[in-house]
Formats: sequence, C-alpha cells, structure tokens
Amino acid sequence: MIEKLKSAGPWLAAVVLFIVLAFAYFSPVLKGRALPQMDNTHAIGMAKELIDHENATGEKAQWTDSMFGGMPAYQIRGDASANLFSYVNKVVRLGLPYNTVAIVFLYLLGFFLLLRSMGFSYWLSALGAVGFAFSSYNFIIIIAGHITKAYAIALMAPVLGGVLYTYNRNKWAGALMTILALGAEIAYNHVQITYYLAILIFILVVSRFIASVRQGTIRDFVTRSSWLVGAAVLAVLPNITGLWTTYEYGKESIRGKSELVEEETEQKAGGLDPDYAFAWSYGRWETLTLLVPNVMGGASESIGNNPELLQNTDPRLKDVVAQQSQYWGSKPFTSGPNYAGAVICFLFVLALFFYKGKEKWWLVAGTIISILLAWGHNLEWFNMFMFNHFPLYNKFRTVEMTLIIASVTIPLLALLGLREVIENPRLLRQHSRKFLAALALSGGVALFLYLFPGVFNFMSDAELDAILGQKSANPNQAALYDMLIQSLQSARMTLLKADAFRSLMFIVLASGSLWYFSGDKISAKYVIPGLLVLILVDLWGVDRRYLNNDSFKPARQVNNQFVAGKADKEILEDKDPGYRVFSIQNPFNEVRTSYFHHSIGGYHGAKLQRYQDLINRYLSDDATMLMGALQRGEKPDGLSVYLANMPVLNMLNTRYIILHPEMSPVFNPHALGSAWLVEEMQMVKSNSEEISQLKHQDLRLTAIVQEAFADVLQDVIIGAPADGDTVYLEKYSPSSLTYQAKIENSRLAVFSEIYYPKGWKAYINGQKADIFRANYVLRALILPAGESTIEFRFEPISYKYGKILSAISSLLILLFVAAYFLRRKYLK
Repeated sequence: MIEKLKSAGPWLAAVVLFIVLAFAYFSPVLKGRALPQMDNTHAIGMAKELIDHENATGEKAQWTDSMFGGMPAYQIRGDASANLFSYVNKVVRLGLPYNTVAIVFLYLLGFFLLLRSMGFSYWLSALGAVGFAFSSYNFIIIIAGHITKAYAIALMAPVLGGVLYTYNRNKWAGALMTILALGAEIAYNHVQITYYLAILIFILVVSRFIASVRQGTIRDFVTRSSWLVGAAVLAVLPNITGLWTTYEYGKESIRGKSELVEEETEQKAGGLDPDYAFAWSYGRWETLTLLVPNVMGGASESIGNNPELLQNTDPRLKDVVAQQSQYWGSKPFTSGPNYAGAVICFLFVLALFFYKGKEKWWLVAGTIISILLAWGHNLEWFNMFMFNHFPLYNKFRTVEMTLIIASVTIPLLALLGLREVIENPRLLRQHSRKFLAALALSGGVALFLYLFPGVFNFMSDAELDAILGQKSANPNQAALYDMLIQSLQSARMTLLKADAFRSLMFIVLASGSLWYFSGDKISAKYVIPGLLVLILVDLWGVDRRYLNNDSFKPARQVNNQFVAGKADKEILEDKDPGYRVFSIQNPFNEVRTSYFHHSIGGYHGAKLQRYQDLINRYLSDDATMLMGALQRGEKPDGLSVYLANMPVLNMLNTRYIILHPEMSPVFNPHALGSAWLVEEMQMVKSNSEEISQLKHQDLRLTAIVQEAFADVLQDVIIGAPADGDTVYLEKYSPSSLTYQAKIENSRLAVFSEIYYPKGWKAYINGQKADIFRANYVLRALILPAGESTIEFRFEPISYKYGKILSAISSLLILLFVAAYFLRRKYLK
C-alpha cells in the first residue's frame, strides 16, 4: 500500500501543480469575478427556451423556436444523458470552474498524460504540458467563449497518447486509453476539432504502415491497428446520438449542399461557400507569429490602446492613427496571434537536427500540413483541391483553426528533441554546427526581424488601397496621406521589433542553458525546471495581453447580461404562444431576441440552408428597408405600409418588430398567424421558382408547392373556406404543437412552422398524416372535414435509437474496463 502511495505521489503533485497554475492564471474567480465570453453568452441566449422547458417539464427538447423561425437543438443543447463519456468528463474536470480553470487544468493534464505514456520523466512531462497548455491560441479561444472547442483541443493529446501506446507498447492499455480519451473528446461535440485530430492520426498511421513495410512487421501493424479500430468504434458509439443527429442535420444546413445554388448556377454545390470557409486564412508570413507574436501587429485592437506607439506621430494625425488597428494581416480581424513560444520553437528546430526516432517524420508532416491548410486562400491551389476533394473538408470554416494540429506536434517534437539532449549531454558539443544551425533558424530569424523589419510594409493590401484611393481623390493633401502611411508603419514596426527582441532573448537564455548543460556546467535537475519556468514566463506574458485580470467582471454583471427592455416587456404581455419577433438591429448575429422571444433571427454557424436562402433573398433586405425608413424619418406607426409588402416576414407570423430594446415594439397587423387555410395552390417545378414566387403571390390565399409533393395533394379541395372554418394553435412546446381545426370540407392548411423532414411527424385525430413543404420553408397538411386535433411531434429516429445505442455501448465499455483490470490482476 505504501509503495502504491509513493508511486502515486508524483501524479498527485502534478495534478496539484496544474490546479495551482490554472487558478493562478484565473485568480479573479477566487474573488467571485467571472469572464465575459461572447460565444458563451450566445449559447445562453440560444438555449434559454430549452432550459426553461427542461426545468418546467423534465423533458430535453430537441427543437427550439427561439431562432430562425425554428431549428433542431442538437448543436445548442444536446442530450448526453445516456453517454458514459459525459460523466467521465464531469469527473475529470474535478468540479473546477467550467469556463476557465477546468479548461487550463485539462490542457496541462492531457499533454502530461501523452508525455508520460511515451516514457518521459515527470519533470519533462510537466515542462511539455506547460509548453502546450499556455500557447496563445488556447487562451484566445477561452476569452471568445469557445468552450467546447477548448475542451476538445485539451483531449487531443491523450488520444494521441493512446494511439502511440497501442503501437509502441501494450495493446490492451493503449486501446483502453484511446477509448476513454477519444470518447471524452468526441463527447464535447466539436466535430471540427475531432476532424483535424483524425487528420493527424491518419498521418501517424500512414507513417507506421510505411515503417512496418520496411521492417517486415505488417502483421503486427495490422493487429495493433485493428485494436485501434475497435477502440475507435467503442469511443464513437456512446456519442452516436450527437454524431448521428449532427450528420443528419448537416445535410439540411448550410454545411450541406444547396439545391437552390445548383439550380441557379448549374454547378454542383456541396458544403460551405469557399469564400466563407476561407475568410479566416492565416497569411504565409503570418506563420512567423508562432515564433514572434506581433509579426502582424497582434490583435485587432486600436493602436491608441498603446499610447507609446503614437509618440512619433504628427499631432494632426494622432486621432486618426489611434483609431487604426494594430493588426495588418490578411484576415478580416483577429483576437490575437497563434504563438507557440520562442523557446518551444527553438526546441522544435533543435529536434529536427538531433532527434532521429520514429516519431519525427509524422510530427514534421503534421506540422507542415497544419500550416498549409491554415493558409487557406493564401495557398489557393492546394486548399481548393482539399476543399473540393478531401472528404468532409468543405463542411468547416475558419481554416486557421488547423493550426491546432501544429499546437500539438510542435511541442511534442520539441520535447522529443529536448529529451535526446538531456539523455546525451555531450550531444550539442559533438555536433556544434547543428546546434548553431538550430539557433540560426530560430533566434537568427528573430534577430533578422529585429534588425531588418523593413522586409514588411506593415499595411494590408485593402488598407493600402483605401488610403491611396483617398490620396488620389485629394491630391492637395497627398503629403498628409503619405505621413499617415508612415505613421501606421512606424507604430506596427515598433510592435514587431519589441517582440522580435523579446523572442530572441528567450531563445538566447534557453540555448545558453542547454549549451552550459552540455558542458557539464549545469545539472539536469536545474536545467529542466529552469526551462520550464522560462517557457511559462514566455507564454504567460503573451497570453496576458489578451486574457488578464482586467478581462474579468463582477459575476452578477456577467451572469445577467440579458435584461428585458421596454420592447421585451410589452411583447411578453402577449400570451399567445405562436407569434414571432424580428429585431432589425443586426438580426442574424444576435441572441438577445432569442433569449426572450421566438425569433426570426438569431446566431448560429449552421443554420438550415433553406432558411439561409430566405435570409439572402428576403429577410436581410426587409431589415434594411425598415431601418432605412426609420432613418428617413418615418414614424414607427408608419411602418405598417412596408410590412404589408414583406410576405416572408408575414408568413413566419412575425407579429412584433423591435426597433430598439427601449422603444415600444411595432405591431404587425399583416402577420398570417400560426396556421391558415388557403384558397388555391400553385404548383412549381423547382426550388428557384418556389422561392421566387413568394413575392408574387398573396400567401394568405395561395400555397406554393413543388410538384414533388403532387401525389400527396391529389384529393385536396381548392376554393374559398366556408364561413366558420378555423384552425388555430392551442398548445405549444418546443417539440410538440397542438392545433384545433373545424372546417366544412377537406382543405389545405399552411402552418407557420419550419419544415424539417428528419423528425417532425404529424397526427390528425391520432392518425399519422403526411407533412409536405409549402412556401419554400413551411409545413402544410391536408385537413379532413369536421373537427380535428392536429399534433406535430418532433420524434427523430436518430435521437431515439441513438440514445439506445449510446446506453448499450456505454455498458460495453464498462465491461471492457472490467476485463482490462481483471486481466492485469490475474496475469501478473
């Protein structure tokens, strides 16, 4: 027992160290302060209806009407109650603050586990954990509120550890580690991160295959790979509910193909638009931020935030220059650079010369692929090929995110090189030229940037074109525009030189300590902790530029960001459950309206494609027209004439328009209601014709239906409804709607609910009925004569059977864990 406690001592010490480091960085949480995180705020707004429904009924709804007229809730608030890994993740977080401390703790612990599984000492494992955890991107995504992304990144390292342990050592232990780590990683449901992890593992497996062919060990490779395939299956199955529903929804969302685009362009459309996917592409020279963070100016913050940058600026230009961004790279804007650390980069380059092991080339290949993919449109021939031909690659946006692969491979190879040097102290002296080459390719680059910053012009192409355009239009002020360019260049050059010198100093200290170590002038017991501190100080200092104590606010302020305004309070007096609300201020990138109401707008990276088509064709123009009318002096009461000519808003039952939260809302008398009976039906042949006809027909009287649904509509009666014919919404919940109808003859009814074929079912007086699509996005039914109760229920098969598979496979994993420990006990 004592021996077991002694062996557990270093692990407990590491856990305590990691908790202390995480709390030290986020010390304001100890004082009751919280971190405002935009995406987390969005998540709260998006999920409010779902949370309220669950609290009231205990039911986890899988549909919400709070955004975009209605959409599946899978990517907002999924149900992981049958998933073993959701409980594993809760345990591993140790109850630490979810949005901050627990993330950094797992960054550290995950990479520590990877290095320990590869046989690294505790000290080297802790050093590598710090080098990975504190890279700047890992903190920039925390301040942005990309919480599930951060957790998924944290678990990449232990997944790699499981794969490597399976190939290099014990199949049973490696498979178990892979199951637990990969299952936990997938459970955070950030498919894009898991996809990039799969790319890295693919590169690793290919390297192992090539090695096995050369060494004649194909049989062993196949055996171990089979274990990993089995482990992957067991990791995936408990997560099947989220994966299945996401896959199913993805085909209907903007991540899938657009039939409308295919019809209108006669080109195959699948996945995201390339311009949208590649909008955040890392610049080629911007890659140097891995070594020197401010190569491109850092974050998109005003130069005026650093007054010292304006010291040499002409007084006439100070206000103008102060308002300009420090960042001048190719992205629209950025929260900060991807900085791997000067010391880590030096050790990575050192490893290229001194590490000869089998892990070298797949790590190098992974790093290169990561960088090439991150370049996006800056390496268009390569990335368009990947976008058009590599499976599923065109489903993801923000390609700079592929640098998360390099964020793992760079510190891992750096540590392999460092271990080589530590275990062979004379190595650097024996190969001093290689050492100097490594120093030149890291510290030398930093020195070059410091001495010759003029290799850059410190202006983006768009920025330079805009200023030169103004200069041409105002030739009498040409000298002033030249001074403006020079002032911007000077400010940004100052940032670059400061960071280049900073990186150089860290590299000099790290390389000097290793050189003295190789000469037996410093012991390993001092050089490793010294390097750990050096790496921590380096990365910590850059991280604090973007996430520091000033980023925190009082918890009450952070947790109460949604305060009902005058418009919200007045609208909430309306107890009819079926109406919707349209806020015309940035409607498709805000969730405030979604928090309080059923919204026409919202914020989500994967809207339904058909709804996006409506936004592009009608709703964005409607918001612009209403805003323009107000700016021209139109009174709110006078907007009714404009609303009468907005058929899409009206068919979505948009009863209220919010002009400003503190103004009374505009009541829309033209909203068509929750459901209505139409007098006629117009059959169309294509999606293009269907969406175009929305502005040419009186949608209260006419339903626009594609010929694909003609068989369902053979017996429908067309004509004016009889006096007294009614259909109305009686009861609402996110996943269940109940209507009452009383009509003289069988009629066609249109419902102001979004059509989604992967789960909505209709029942009329308890009998299943066929739902068909009308008006491009809405549901429609044929109602029988007489009194009817109509129910819509959201019952996706993917959710129902996914939960069953998840529960069964979770049990299988528990049996595998039991078998592993029984095997260890009886086969010792």
